Amino acid sequence: MARIQRICADQTVIDLRKSVVFASSAFYYGNRSISHRIAVKCMKAHGFAILVLLGLTILPLACGKREPSTTNIAAISKEDDGPALFRDMTRASGINFSYHNGAEAGHLSILESLGGGVALLDFDGDGRLDIFLVGGGYFQSKEIRGRACKLYHQVPTQSVGTRNLVYEDVSDRLHIDGEWFYSHGAAVGDYDRDGWPDLLLTGWDRLALFHNEPVDPSDANKGRQFVDVTRKAGLASHSWSSSAGWADFDGDGYPDLYICYYVNWSFVNHPRCGRPPDICPPKVFDGLPHKLFRNNRDGTFTDVSSEAPLRPGGPDASKGLGVLLVDINGDSKPDIYVANDTADSFLYVNRCSPGRFRFEERGLVSGTARDVGGSPNGSMGVDAADYDHSGRPSLFVSNYENELHALYHNECQGDKVLFRYASRTSGLSALGQSTVGWGGGFLDLDRDGWEDLFLATGHAIRYPTRSGGDSRQRPILLRNQGGVFSDISDQGGPYFRATHLARGVALGDLDNDGRIDLVISHLNEPVVLLHNETPTDNHWLGVELIGREHTDVVGAKLILEYDGQTQTRFAKGGGSYASSSDRRHVFGLGKATKIERLTVTWPNGEREQWKELALDAYHRLVQGKQ
Repeated sequence: MARIQRICADQTVIDLRKSVVFASSAFYYGNRSISHRIAVKCMKAHGFAILVLLGLTILPLACGKREPSTTNIAAISKEDDGPALFRDMTRASGINFSYHNGAEAGHLSILESLGGGVALLDFDGDGRLDIFLVGGGYFQSKEIRGRACKLYHQVPTQSVGTRNLVYEDVSDRLHIDGEWFYSHGAAVGDYDRDGWPDLLLTGWDRLALFHNEPVDPSDANKGRQFVDVTRKAGLASHSWSSSAGWADFDGDGYPDLYICYYVNWSFVNHPRCGRPPDICPPKVFDGLPHKLFRNNRDGTFTDVSSEAPLRPGGPDASKGLGVLLVDINGDSKPDIYVANDTADSFLYVNRCSPGRFRFEERGLVSGTARDVGGSPNGSMGVDAADYDHSGRPSLFVSNYENELHALYHNECQGDKVLFRYASRTSGLSALGQSTVGWGGGFLDLDRDGWEDLFLATGHAIRYPTRSGGDSRQRPILLRNQGGVFSDISDQGGPYFRATHLARGVALGDLDNDGRIDLVISHLNEPVVLLHNETPTDNHWLGVELIGREHTDVVGAKLILEYDGQTQTRFAKGGGSYASSSDRRHVFGLGKATKIERLTVTWPNGEREQWKELALDAYHRLVQGKQ
């Protein structure tokens, strides 16, 4: 019924409702004493319109006389009698792991709300994606301790498409310097350009950089391992980091590092919030400044945050939770988009040159810092895709309760960096404002050439009033129908019909069948592996980009032309929430039986074309070696 009310309400009523429900949202967003004043102010400002809104809420049957828009009709979720689109293969895969946040100690600390992420990477080069799972932590009195992370290696099966995904725990390959710390995020990147993916771990009061190296340099058959090189690399940190991403910003071929930092909470600054007590909102704390590290090309890093310059922290600034690195304006340089929690999001446009780091922060003027009403949102996860075949990457941002999940349509042209708020025109607004979104991203479920969308949800506080005190929420699955999204969550399978406390999500083709699978981390419940079994006989093309001499490829653009159609993909760093997804690109081709050409524009501006690429297979494209 609430969904129908949202469809019937026009733009004005939706905006008014947002003001009225602020009182219930205010618990998480800041000073609870202001909620009454805002409600009174709204009544004085809007008068009769508020009464109309209340009438719509109390008498929803009256909506039946109004004709909803086509976009909103498409976004109503309907039950489907067909086969489930995803199958839960967690138990069969051998993965048995949970992220823990220490809630049992009863501290109600904001540290417990963030959760952890997932990283997909082929760490041993056998052509199959392995899974790294962030562990979290716990409390001994008021001492913050870490839980071990896990590394699962995919065991070979008979053939592609057998739907057999088996993993073995090889966590003994993780060699950390000292004890594990309370962890949140994982970011994958080949920082030394040796052709092997390395791993960065974020969390409370510490970072960890793991270098991928052979167990025995003289015997490759003994496999690979991860060795903690944090101190050697100069990445020692004593602050609270959340998400991170790798990209070559200055064009020297070596990936640099952007790290989000959250708020200045500690047990020294741990106020009591709410009645009954609950986790304090981020508005109570100052935001911490983020950091940008230059890759010195010798295994070490230098903090260039001031040179960039990055925005400072403060009461209404920073508070970073998600970061995405992608070329938003078509100059082949990776830009930085940061999802901040209750503060303006950042859009750093890359103005770097070799040896010089300089970014122009354009969040507010580009339209990506706030929502359509001019308010900063509680933003967590982020991704980018050409969802409407415009040829440009639009930005998706997952937001907090009583806010719309945001879609910013890319309107950039030349030096003009501009985005249009498109949550309503794309159908996303029909989802309403009842969920708290975290990780997720774009994926072409049925290989029809239109990228669909998955979003993990779960409340940030312990006792939310809007959902009757239950923090668990249902995940969201959206089908892209020519640039308009419709809710097909009920078709997803049993996982989608249950509620969860989800956080980080990694998206990737685990069994190389051309369909994107999901690995989802939760708070205090098992990680879930969902195998994509969407019924389809559509063709596909898989592409892995390899830079010349393993230079970083973030910022590259791929344009595929086939059967009179064009699709565009973008090489990205970061993304989702606290997670790292499969960096290969899968193009759904529908019924097309061949491609005309694939054009790749590399980050250094070089352009190459491939015409003879077989369908229904992956291709490893190396720069300069057609």
